[in-house]
Amino acid sequence: MITTKTVIAINPSTPQAGLVVTLEGTNLVLAILISTIGLLGIFAKIVSRFNAITNEIRDLREDLNSHAIAEGHAKLLEQVKVLQKDLAALDKRFDIHLQDYVNHKDAALLALNGNDEKIEHKWERTEELFKEQKAEIKDLQKFLQKHQSFRIRE
Repeated sequence: MITTKTVIAINPSTPQAGLVVTLEGTNLVLAILISTIGLLGIFAKIVSRFNAITNEIRDLREDLNSHAIAEGHAKLLEQVKVLQKDLAALDKRFDIHLQDYVNHKDAALLALNGNDEKIEHKWERTEELFKEQKAEIKDLQKFLQKHQSFRIRE
């Protein structure tokens, strides 16, 4: 058997300039697009949450300021500052009086101790004088007893 082969001559087509769309390329583009939209949605949600928090903080500050004005907290704060200054002045004056008391107490103790020492010294001298007087009296009594009829009474 003889096999025959038929050959047809064709001109290959020239590739056309343009975009070739394949299933893989389309899948990749769609995945990127969906991920980007998801990320933008999450970013928008975060930004809106931050804006809501910022607005709440601003509202709280306004409420706090209006409350402080309505309640007179500014006046109370000024009164506290004045009281603090007065207390500091009183504390300084108290320190001065306390130091004056300590100095006076020390001076009084020194004077008292000095008087105690003087009294003790005078007492010792007086006892010595009494001993001398007593000795002189005994000597006189003995002398009078020997030379005269003198009796000693005790």
